[in-house]
Amino acid sequence: MTETSRTPHDSYFRSVFKAPDRAAELLRLVAKNNRSLAEFLKTVDLSTLTEISESFSDTETFGYADLAFTVRIAGEEIENTGGNEGEKAKRSADLLVGILEEHKSSKDPNVVSQLVKYWYHIMVKTQKNIPTVAIVFYNGRERWNLDVRTMFPDYPAYYHRIGLPFVLELVDIGDSFSTNEIRDISPKIALALVAMKYVFHGEKMQSHLRTAVKMLKELPRDEAESFLTQTFLYLKKLLPQEEKEEFQMDFVKTSEAYGYETIAEAEEKALAAKYEEGVDFGFEKGRDEGIGIGMERERREMAKGFRDAGISLELIARQTGLSEEEIRKL
Repeated sequence: MTETSRTPHDSYFRSVFKAPDRAAELLRLVAKNNRSLAEFLKTVDLSTLTEISESFSDTETFGYADLAFTVRIAGEEIENTGGNEGEKAKRSADLLVGILEEHKSSKDPNVVSQLVKYWYHIMVKTQKNIPTVAIVFYNGRERWNLDVRTMFPDYPAYYHRIGLPFVLELVDIGDSFSTNEIRDISPKIALALVAMKYVFHGEKMQSHLRTAVKMLKELPRDEAESFLTQTFLYLKKLLPQEEKEEFQMDFVKTSEAYGYETIAEAEEKALAAKYEEGVDFGFEKGRDEGIGIGMERERREMAKGFRDAGISLELIARQTGLSEEEIRKL
């Protein structure tokens, strides 16, 4: 498994929350509705959150964990023996905690064994003996009540005493924040959480998407446009086929309404490049593969492939010369 083979939801999650400040904001946000995570955050100083950057290196056997961090235990009050009697002083405890963050967009019965491998490979092999908290961020279609009481639930009760080597938390992104909180969240996290919360419920997305896109104006324009395009590609990849075209037009209109036009421009340029190369769907212009595919047939095959990939009919028609009605009937 290579970095390029990672699924789009994993790459998107990692790109947004790799930065320690955004990872810390996410943890604070989801802890508001998760008592166990709130208890965890009381014990650590999130300003010391540090990514374990090598957690993605040796992947031939173990694959990828989405994100891994260390964080220091929060400062402790101790007696200040050098000052006035009874006066307290603060110090930061030299104790680290490991955090593994894994994202899932569907229920995965193998997630525990997967995380055990990540824990050993990332924490045991690269860190000192430190406690670890593994957090699964989930945004699937169905509810997921992850049972983490025992590592071996199918074995006789004697073996249930063998626990996980870390604390395991499940965060359902759909329940982690309310849409009324969007304006109180930083721009990138707001748009990412809206996208992840509604990616399988597109009919509920539109109004919240507009609010989140508007917030990107707080960022430098290049950064905002780049992240907008990244979000667009993530959503379009995962939306059901029947929703893609309507979503695409809504998203483009939303981005243009707030002064971002690169979504439509980038997609049109990509489509033009694919058509010029003629290789994206396995057809090269003018190539005869022994089954009599001529240029007209090839043009229609490419148009069908673009349509099935979610490209708008308007853009396909502009590049291929076929009418929108012809493209629909392909």
